[in-house]
Amino acid sequence: MAPSSKGKVASDHVKAFNVAVTEYKSKACEKALAEIDKILAVLAKISDSSIFSPSNPDAFSLLLNCQYLLSYLDHKANTVWGVVGLLTTLCSQDPAVTKLLRTRLELLPICAKLLHSLPSTTQARTLKLLQLLKLVVDGVIITRREAYLTSLLADLSSFLSDSTPDLSSLSLFILCCLCRGNYISTKLLLSTLPPPTITALFSTPNTTPSDQLISEMLCYFMTRVQLSSHPPSPAKVNSYLPKLMDVFCSSYVADDISLMSLLISFLSSLSTDTEYRSILAQQDCLPSLQQLLVVADFSDEFSLSTSSHLFTFLTTLITTYHTDNVHLFDVVLKVVLARLDAKPFNKVASALVLVKTLVQNMDFSSMSDAVARNLKFQLDQLLPSLLATFLDRRSSTKLSSRSKTDQVSTELDREAMASCLECLQLLQVVASVPLKGWGQAVGETVKANKMVMAYRGYTDILKELVDRARLTTEFFTLAIMLGEVDNTWGKVVVELLGDKDRIQLVAEILRQENMEGSFMKKALTILNKTDSPETMFGVEKEDEAVGGDVEDQAVVPEQLARIDSLMEGVTEALGKMEVEQVVGEVMQLATVRRGQEKQQLAYMMEALGAADARVAAQNTALVEREEQVRALERVVMELVVRLGANKEELGDIRAQHGDLSREADCTRDKLGKELGEARSQLEELQTEKVVLVEKYGRYKDQVVRLTEDLKQYKDNQEQLEVKLKQEMRGREELVVTISKREDRLKKKEKQLDEEMSARERAEKENDDLRKQCASLETLSKRQEQALSKKEKLLQESQEETKEMRRVQDAIFNLSKARGSAAC
Repeated sequence: MAPSSKGKVASDHVKAFNVAVTEYKSKACEKALAEIDKILAVLAKISDSSIFSPSNPDAFSLLLNCQYLLSYLDHKANTVWGVVGLLTTLCSQDPAVTKLLRTRLELLPICAKLLHSLPSTTQARTLKLLQLLKLVVDGVIITRREAYLTSLLADLSSFLSDSTPDLSSLSLFILCCLCRGNYISTKLLLSTLPPPTITALFSTPNTTPSDQLISEMLCYFMTRVQLSSHPPSPAKVNSYLPKLMDVFCSSYVADDISLMSLLISFLSSLSTDTEYRSILAQQDCLPSLQQLLVVADFSDEFSLSTSSHLFTFLTTLITTYHTDNVHLFDVVLKVVLARLDAKPFNKVASALVLVKTLVQNMDFSSMSDAVARNLKFQLDQLLPSLLATFLDRRSSTKLSSRSKTDQVSTELDREAMASCLECLQLLQVVASVPLKGWGQAVGETVKANKMVMAYRGYTDILKELVDRARLTTEFFTLAIMLGEVDNTWGKVVVELLGDKDRIQLVAEILRQENMEGSFMKKALTILNKTDSPETMFGVEKEDEAVGGDVEDQAVVPEQLARIDSLMEGVTEALGKMEVEQVVGEVMQLATVRRGQEKQQLAYMMEALGAADARVAAQNTALVEREEQVRALERVVMELVVRLGANKEELGDIRAQHGDLSREADCTRDKLGKELGEARSQLEELQTEKVVLVEKYGRYKDQVVRLTEDLKQYKDNQEQLEVKLKQEMRGREELVVTISKREDRLKKKEKQLDEEMSARERAEKENDDLRKQCASLETLSKRQEQALSKKEKLLQESQEETKEMRRVQDAIFNLSKARGSAAC
C-alpha cells in the first residue's frame, strides 16, 4: 500500500530503496531484487514530488541507484521496468529530475542500449521505454558522434513504418528532438534513413495533426543541414500557424509538456531563420492568439509547467508574427490576472514576461488619448496583483524569527526567484512608459515600505551571492525610477544608497563572469550615484595567521619586563658585591647583546609572521589556480568536442557551398550566353523597327494624300448631289411632258445609285487602309488600279452628266420651241 503520510514515511521508503540497492551491489541475488521491486511499487504510489527533488541527497542517491539498475540489469528483469515506470512518473512531475537524468546521469545512452536489446515482440515494454525517452530527450544537446546514436537512430527509424500508431508517433517525436539543433545527429539520421522513408516523410500525410506537424518539423530540421538555393514557399510557411495552434491547444489540454516544449523550440528556430522570419512577420496572428487564450484555464490543481509553457508560447508568437499589441493587451491581461489570482502566486515568471514584451512592443508616440486612458485603466488593475506577487513571501521580521528548519523550507527556488526579478522588471517597464501619470501610479500603488520589507526578507533567505546581487540591482533600479516621482520612494533610495552592504551587492554584478549586459548596465547606473564607486572593488580580507602573530607578539613585552626586573635585581646584587672591573665590562657587553638579540628576535618573529601569511596566501592562490585549471580543462574539453562537430559541419557546408558555386557558375555562363543572344536579337529588332518606322512614314504620307483626294471626291459628290437634286426637281416638273424618256432617266438614276454605293465601298476601303497601314506595301498597286478605275468611272460619270446637260439643254430648247409655237 502507499504510504499514509507524505513526509517522514516517504523519505524512509527512499532511504530503504537506497539501502536495498546497496545490498544488491554487495551481493547480487533474487531476494534483493524482490525487495527492490516491493519498494519500487510503494515509491510509485507516492504523490508528493518534493520527496524526489534532486536537491535532496537521498533523492539524488535514489536516481543514481536507478541509473545503476538500468545499466547492469537485463531487460528480462521486472525490476528494470519498475525503475522505468518510476522514472517516467518523476520526469513528468519535476523537470529538474529530467534535467539531472539527461545531463549528469547520462540516461540517454543507457536507454538506447536497453532499447536495442529488446526483441521486436515486446511492444508493451518498448512503448514504456519510449515514453521515458520522450521525456529525457527533450532539450538534449549532441556535440559529437556518440557510439549509441547509430543503434538508437536505426531502432527509432525502424519504428516509423510500424503498424502500431503509438510506436511510430513516439519514435517520430524522439527523432525530431534529437535533430533539433544537433547537426551531428541530423546528418547521421539522413545517412541512416533510406530514400523512400525520407520521401514518405515529406509527402505522405499522417493520421493525426500532431504527427503531421512533428513530421514537418523533422523535415525542416533535416533541410537545415543542406544548403538550399530555393527560398521557402510562403504558402507552406503560412500554413504552420494554424497547425501550431491546433496541436498546442490539444497538448495544453493533455498536459503534454514535451510536445509544448518542442513546439516552442520549433517556433523559435523559425523566428531566428532569416528566410522564414520575413514571411512570418507579415502574417497576422491575432485571431489565432484569441483562440489560444480561450483555452487557458487556471482552476484548481492546474499544472504549473503547462501554464508556464502557455505564456512562453504566447510570448514567442507575438515576437515572431505580426499583431496589434494594443488590442491584444486587453485580452492577454485578463488571462494574466486570472493566473496571478491563482496559487502559487510566486511562480508566474512567464506570464510577467508576456506582459512586459507587450508593453515594450507598443508605440506610445502615436497613441491616441482614448487608447492611452484605456491602457491606464487596465494598468491600475494589474499593479495590485504585481504587488501581491512580490509580497507573497513573509516580511523579513517574521523570517528572521523562524527556526533553522523553517528557513530551509522557505528557501526560494529558481522559479520563485525568476518571478521576483520579472516582477521588478515589469514594474520598471511600466514606470518608464512616456505617458503622463504612469510612473506616479506605480509609485502610489506599489507601497515602498512593503516592498522594502519584502526585499530584505528575500535577501535574508537567498543563499547564492549572485541571486542576492541580481535582486538588489533590480530593486535599486526600480527604487531610483520611482524616487523621481514619489517622495516615499525617494527616501528609500537615500536609505539604500547609504547602505554599503547593499552597494557591495550591486558591485558584485560587475565581478561576475558571463553576466547579462542589462544587469551590468543597471549596476553601473546605480554605482554612478554613489560616492567613490571605485572603492567598492577593493579586496578587504584579514589574514588569520597574521592576526595570530600579532597576538603572539603582544606577549613579548611582558616577558621583556620580567627579564628587565630580574636584570635590575641582579645589577643591584652585583653593585653590593666586590668584583673586578672586568666583570662589569662583561655585564655591559651582555646587556648590549641582550638588546640586540631582543631586536633580532622581534624582527625574526615579524619575518616568520609575514612568511606564514605569504605561505597561506600562496596556498590559497594555488587552490584557486587548481580550480581555475580544472575549470579551464573542462572548458577546453567542451571546446574540443564542439570544435570537432563544428569542423565536420563546416566541412559539409564548404562541400555544399562548392557544389552550389559550381552550379551557380554554370548557371551564370548559361545566362550570359542567353543574354548575348537576347542582345543580338534586340539589335535585329531595333534595325527592323527603323525600317518599319520609315515604311510607316511613307504609308502615313500616302494616307494623308489619299485622305485629301477622298475629301475632294466627297466635295465633288456633294456638288453632284446638289445638281442632281436640281435636275430631279426639273424632271419632276417635266414628268408629264417627257413620259417617254422616263425609263431612261430611271436607268440613269440607278447608275447614279450604284456609283454612290461604289463610292461608299471606296470610303470603307480607305478606312481599312488607314488601319492596316503597316501591311499596305503589297496592296499599294491594287489601290492605284482601283483609283484609276474610279477615275475612269468618274470620267464616265462626268461624260454622262455632260450628256445629261446636253439632253436637258435639248429638252429646254424643245420646251422653248413648243412654247413659242403655242404662242
